[in-house]
Amino acid sequence: MAVALRLKRLGRKNHAFYRLNAMDSRSPRDGRVIEELGYYDPNNKDKAKQFVAKIERCQYWLGVGAVPSETVSSLLKKAGVVHKSLRLRGPGKPKVAPAAAGEKAAATA
Repeated sequence: MAVALRLKRLGRKNHAFYRLNAMDSRSPRDGRVIEELGYYDPNNKDKAKQFVAKIERCQYWLGVGAVPSETVSSLLKKAGVVHKSLRLRGPGKPKVAPAAAGEKAAATA
């Protein structure tokens, strides 16, 4: 079972509130939770109360191989949790290196 650290959306329309959870990666966004680890309230004016998490438990789950979502990864980094972030390449064409463009110009001259 692959575990993911991700946010579960709660709250009413236009007033989102999120819970930070350890979940099976195959379960839906608002599905069954393994463990609740904290919450994120983007509408709270107090920055200290916007993101509250059980840091020790988050580190435990990251240590046993849980993969955080992009948003959770950035929130944990702001809270001071050091972890490897998975950066997957986005879709699209690979960019041409600037050195290759310079070599092409020199070859035509």
